[in-house]
Amino acid sequence: MTYKELLQTLANQAAVNYKDYLQTKIEALVNLTDNLLPEKIQQYKDAAEGYEKNFITVLAIVKKEQSLDQSVTEEDVNSFLI
Repeated sequence: MTYKELLQTLANQAAVNYKDYLQTKIEALVNLTDNLLPEKIQQYKDAAEGYEKNFITVLAIVKKEQSLDQSVTEEDVNSFLI
């Protein structure tokens, strides 16, 4: 996997997380009796922060290395993907 592919994967995961976050927010408005929804919402927020931190870290690496097409080790891939 290249850094470009890693960044795209992180972006895709962040997009899915955001969609799920918004759906949970809507569900919280519709179903006021579900006490677990605020916890789910917080989990999505926490995941979003993780994606953002990882995305920024990978961007910094790319900027330093100046190569989007450089291969990423499998260990690094696993550390960045949530």
